[in-house]
Amino acid sequence: MEQYDADQGQYRRGIQALKEQPGKNLVIFGIPGAAKTLLELGLIDEFLLTICPVILGGGKSAFHGDGEKIRLKLLSSRTLKSGIIAARYELEK
Repeated sequence: MEQYDADQGQYRRGIQALKEQPGKNLVIFGIPGAAKTLLELGLIDEFLLTICPVILGGGKSAFHGDGEKIRLKLLSSRTLKSGIIAARYELEK
């Protein structure tokens, strides 16, 4: 367990150092494990979720597996010509 905690500290310091550099936002795409870790470490400021007009019928949570709810506040949204909805959220405080 000590190694896991050391890795988390290393990730937190590395991502925090990147966030402090001048320039654009950091973005991760389609990596649920990484998103879950970053969320647990408090390193995610916003979510940009795309909602595709397809019904799948089920699946795994992208961010957690313990049933804990993550409450989000909608900041903006737009519908693309394809019917996909791009929605920008922040964590609800």
